[in-house]
Amino acid sequence: MRGVFVTGTDTGVGKTVISCGLANALRGNGLPVAVRKPIEQRCRRQGGALYPVDGLALAQAAGNSEAIEVITPYRLEGAISPAHTAQTEAGAVDLAALVAAVRAGPDAAFRVVEGAGGFLSPLARDGSNADLAQALGFPVIVVTADRAGCINHVRLTVEAIERRGLAVAAVVVNAPDAGTQGGGGYRDDLAAVLDAPVLAHGHGHEHWDISTGLARIVAG
Repeated sequence: MRGVFVTGTDTGVGKTVISCGLANALRGNGLPVAVRKPIEQRCRRQGGALYPVDGLALAQAAGNSEAIEVITPYRLEGAISPAHTAQTEAGAVDLAALVAAVRAGPDAAFRVVEGAGGFLSPLARDGSNADLAQALGFPVIVVTADRAGCINHVRLTVEAIERRGLAVAAVVVNAPDAGTQGGGGYRDDLAAVLDAPVLAHGHGHEHWDISTGLARIVAG
């Protein structure tokens, strides 16, 4: 089974936008894609059901080929952390359940797996995003916001990934919204100190270009 794990240096840095663009680009290249956000918090309740905003966006990017129950089986309302919220809302969600959720479906489909929060953030009662990525063995895409402090955050994340024996497929320096402050330009600074490819999204960089570039990197 082939795939990639998308993580962030923090929450709200644009993991879903990048994951959706990548899934869409891979699908456009004729590669069967299975998107997964196995656990999502801050889900909206509508008509008694919880709607995972990120999971639904991923489903659309992948062509809505699978039910949302497969893409995001664990949906939570709380906003503290998935691991903490799951204890009160969904019972104990363990790492094995999240691994099984990612692996469910056709083996031939390329998995685009989006984590929740930063790489070392708790994800289940017995593991973090890092533990899930390591159990899957997929290379990792790191998404960071294009702002002051991102160099340190990215280098710490990359170091943590490599200590787990995982490959860093790429780093994406993202401007999550038009109002992001920090001056931009951190892509070049990161490229100078990292061995992995460093791409930029926002600040004049077209999303189509970065998605195509990522698709080439992860699909070979």
